[in-house]
Amino acid sequence: MTTVRFEEPAHRALRSDASLGVLVEALKARPGTWALLGKYDTPGTMRQTAYEIRHGRRRHFPEGQFETESQTMFGEYRVYIRYAGGETS
Repeated sequence: MTTVRFEEPAHRALRSDASLGVLVEALKARPGTWALLGKYDTPGTMRQTAYEIRHGRRRHFPEGQFETESQTMFGEYRVYIRYAGGETS
C-alpha cells in the first residue's frame, strides 16, 4: 500500500546567520532526526549545498557533525539535514 503524505511546498533555503543558528540548535536538540533545510533553484546548488555541509565547508556546520540528503521532489530541489553528533566547537 502506498502512503500519501500531504504537506505545503518547501520554504526557500535558510541562509541568514540567525536562522541557521536557530536551525543548528534545533537539530542538536533532536540528534538523528531529519529536518528540511529548504528548497533550491537548481539541482546543482542543491547538491553543492549538501556536499559543503557534510564536509564542514559551511560556517555553522563543522565537518562530521551533520548529515545531508538532497532530493528532487515534484520539481523542487530540497536538502534535508540532521545532527549526527560529535564534538561541538
